[in-house]
Amino acid sequence: MKDMNELRNKYKALYDIDGVSKEDLDKIENELQIKLPSDFREISGFYSGGIVGGIDIHSFLFSEPNFISETIRIREAVGLPNRFIVIAEEAESIIVMDTEKKPSIMWLDSVEVTKLEMQDFISKPDVWEDFSDFFNYLLDEEEEERKY
Repeated sequence: MKDMNELRNKYKALYDIDGVSKEDLDKIENELQIKLPSDFREISGFYSGGIVGGIDIHSFLFSEPNFISETIRIREAVGLPNRFIVIAEEAESIIVMDTEKKPSIMWLDSVEVTKLEMQDFISKPDVWEDFSDFFNYLLDEEEEERKY
């Protein structure tokens, strides 16, 4: 897990602080019947979703698209296991967070979302140990983009 002060400062150098409240996070947990990882909760104190490093992360709040609506939609469409949250949907791929197991962030082909429980993927997904590692990766990508 990355140092939260370091991540916050790195984010603040690139963007305005835009966090969500503990109450909003509790609503997400209640709606989705999950427990959010502690690093995700900490990062949400200064980041509430949106484009970082070229990836459009779903809103943590309740504007569309958001974690709740997109996770419920994918749960209903393909039987996404309840411990997963849909973080983002990119061209023919999906980024999910496993709220119970590590590695917790997986970026995989959309067609393989039904294989999350057994993890018998045809194409190996990109994985990050936790949300803070993934968020740091996105910030690194953003810093690299801004150099040019």
